[in-house]
Amino acid sequence: CVDKVNPSTGVSDCPKSAYLCNDSTYYALMTEQCPKTCNRCSGSNNSNNSNNNNGGSSSSCVDKVNPSTGVSECASKAYLCTNSIYQSLMKDQCPKTCGFC
Repeated sequence: CVDKVNPSTGVSDCPKSAYLCNDSTYYALMTEQCPKTCNRCSGSNNSNNSNNNNGGSSSSCVDKVNPSTGVSECASKAYLCTNSIYQSLMKDQCPKTCGFC
């Protein structure tokens, strides 16, 4: 279980963003990006191999990417996860970020 690294800096932003771990607006994003910092590691986090074989739910739970950029915009749109107008779209486009799976 590790925090994700900021591709621009090569370093995780999680330690300086830890205050957002329990903020309802950022909960799903912080759970995805900073599981170690936010103490949200699953029980089977001892080895990275656990995700490779039988991790059916984790491999099918992925955010879609913007075809024109090749990058997911879900992190920047996480605030829409709980917006009733966008919830259906977010379930389809950003299930991982929004915690729908």
